[in-house]
Amino acid sequence: MKRYISMFIIIIVCFLLQTTLFQNLKFANVAPDFLVILVSASGFMYGRGFGMFSGFVCGILCDLLYSNLIGIYILIYVLTGYINGLLHKIYYKDDMIIPVFAIAASSFFSNLLFYIFNFLLRGRLNILVYMTNIILPELVYTAVIGVIIYKILYKLEEKMYPPVEVPLESKITVEQEEDT
Repeated sequence: MKRYISMFIIIIVCFLLQTTLFQNLKFANVAPDFLVILVSASGFMYGRGFGMFSGFVCGILCDLLYSNLIGIYILIYVLTGYINGLLHKIYYKDDMIIPVFAIAASSFFSNLLFYIFNFLLRGRLNILVYMTNIILPELVYTAVIGVIIYKILYKLEEKMYPPVEVPLESKITVEQEEDT
């Protein structure tokens, strides 16, 4: 429960940063998507359920601010959190390559779904224009910022939830119980 509350607070802070400060720090007319970074990292670090929770919270915030319909952003972010949660099995704390690729792929996936729901279904078929002007620049910017955010999340994880060491006697009794 403590992890969910702390992630909710982190999501609110990143949402505020994304909608205020980083709207003024655009490169190539795109801003980094902090919420995709958080959803991707939380799913990757904690699993499907937590990734879907963070995706739902991020989706609600985006739907309330940006969308006329409730549910499009929720669907995009929940799917992103779920897919990244599937990668939780290959999560290694010291590895930075897989999380960066996961963040970049999540940015591409979420922007592609956004294009499909908001433009393709309305008959706007210029995917190459959207790809070169929005998706690819945002993917690069999000991946670069994602490295920094992921490292911050990793340090917060170590500080807030240090690993619990199990006494040697407990390990022996657990192993003996598993053998029987």
